[in-house]
Amino acid sequence: MMKLSHLVRRAVALIPVFALALASPPLRAEELPPAVAADVSDSFHLLSTKSYKHVDPQTLADAARQGIVDEARKSGSKLDVPALPANGDEAATVQHINNAVLAAAQAAKGSPTEYAYAAIDAMARSVDDKYTQFFTPEELKAFDDALDPERISGIGVIIAQDAQTQEIEASYVLPGAPADNAGIHVGDVFTSIDGTPTKGLAVEAVSKMLRGKAGSTVHLDMARPGGTNRTLALVRSEVQPPTVLFKMLPQDIGYINVAAFGRATPDQFDVALSRLKQQGAKALVIDLRNDGGGYVDSALNITSRFVANRPLVTVEERDSKVTTIEADNDPTTTLPMTILVNQFTASASEITAGALQDDGIGVLIGTKTYGKGVMQTLTPLPDGAAIKITTAHYLTPNNHDINLRGIDPDVRVDENRDARFGEIDKDAQLRAAIAVLEKKIGNP
Repeated sequence: MMKLSHLVRRAVALIPVFALALASPPLRAEELPPAVAADVSDSFHLLSTKSYKHVDPQTLADAARQGIVDEARKSGSKLDVPALPANGDEAATVQHINNAVLAAAQAAKGSPTEYAYAAIDAMARSVDDKYTQFFTPEELKAFDDALDPERISGIGVIIAQDAQTQEIEASYVLPGAPADNAGIHVGDVFTSIDGTPTKGLAVEAVSKMLRGKAGSTVHLDMARPGGTNRTLALVRSEVQPPTVLFKMLPQDIGYINVAAFGRATPDQFDVALSRLKQQGAKALVIDLRNDGGGYVDSALNITSRFVANRPLVTVEERDSKVTTIEADNDPTTTLPMTILVNQFTASASEITAGALQDDGIGVLIGTKTYGKGVMQTLTPLPDGAAIKITTAHYLTPNNHDINLRGIDPDVRVDENRDARFGEIDKDAQLRAAIAVLEKKIGNP
């Protein structure tokens, strides 16, 4: 057993032919930019030793060769790249690959980095695992931004336009952001920004008006339905776009939507939980629909808020190394709970859903989950690229293998047509979750 606190965050034409003859004195890998040479070396090592599926080093070398050939073909060059031997000496094999990368780049007058990336990408694809993937620095940034969006400068409010009145109103206020500190509430109407009336303007235009350099001031005229009008001067600050949204539903039922499991998600989840408790929540709905996963440790940390001294997940790594991870802290809440899931609830979110179901913490409502019962390790490479490799297979606490199977909900409720998640009158699955909780807390 491993306690959670010990888990480490972890066109057709005649084209020229260039022959690469490795029989001549080999080009030294050091002639490549050192970080690029290290990218190839690290990727080859990780793919051959850490992948959950055993990979023949010769398969990787053959793939690297083909990747180099294909990259040259893109620029109209045909390269005759000799076979790259993988004879059991990893360092020698990597040397051959790096030599081929440099020679190809020189012959085709291309970038050594691009040829190295082509070789690594081909090696990753040769594993025949759809989740194993090479990321260029630009692709890595896009991947990271999906889980942990870049901070933006503004007042920390999500806005929407009322379809009937065309007024711009606050649909969500980020905890601790300038809007929250100024007392702006969900439903408050932005009547003007810096003297410009907002009624009828597009949401995108109003969002641009609200954003600006951190430390700058924005002047707002606000109206609260059934309340008074206010004029506010807010100082913009850097805010983190949230992966967690929350609100209080009728009957004192708290609602928390987790869009992805990013690095900041556990902290955002804790704020949501604390705020809802302060508002008197008697039960919770955790919405994991359309949550495609993210960092496993974030999912485990959040799950441990509800589980004490019981298994969270069992992880099987290469060569049948098995580890069961248990929660080791007292739960921060014991409120009755339902968990909303659907066919896009996947990966890390299935770890959370599976643990809460198996450990008897909450009732799963919705439709069968995606069925991704494998884990990936994302390793940064020296020049800013990265490689993501499937390194483990996991089971739920009751040893259910969900890979390619998914998790069946306790209460199946299909998504209604034109559903709007989180809006009770337009979300049949949410209504079902509320009905279950109302029985548990004794509300009619």
